[in-house]
Amino acid sequence: MANNFLPLNEALGLQGGLVSSYEMLSVTLGCLATLVSLVVWFGQRKIQKESNDLQRATSELAKKQLELLLREEKGKNTARLSFDIYKDGKTYRFRITNISDVDAKNVSLQLLLNKPEDSPLIPSDYDSKFPLPKLQPGCSANLIAAIHLGSPTAYNAVISWKNPDGSISNEETYAAL
Repeated sequence: MANNFLPLNEALGLQGGLVSSYEMLSVTLGCLATLVSLVVWFGQRKIQKESNDLQRATSELAKKQLELLLREEKGKNTARLSFDIYKDGKTYRFRITNISDVDAKNVSLQLLLNKPEDSPLIPSDYDSKFPLPKLQPGCSANLIAAIHLGSPTAYNAVISWKNPDGSISNEETYAAL
């Protein structure tokens, strides 16, 4: 039995005595513990990398949420107007509606036409109403639209107004029959 342990004694640099089975078990368990700790260490590195990636994603999300909140806060001081055409009995009308929570001041409308002489707006009706001094939230302004069989079915327009914060807004929009 002494011959069986001799090469191991030489390999471990031991002189003399034999390596007992308990010592072999200790060396084996030590190696196994080292192997387990390496596996756990590599696993922890992977988890740490995923955690860092998640932290970066959370940070980006927080930035975007802050940006949305700031944009929403700015939007509270900005009017939004809609533009459409509707039929009122036998007459067509253009309608500009304030769909925001704040007043729009000095509202004006300009139709973008290929031929200005084909404008469906009645000049006396337009001149008497525009520019609108103030368009309150939920209110509308109507203009008679002189539409006939040869008229286009959709109109592009630019609506301009002044916001409560003093900024000027220009919005290009369209309305269709």
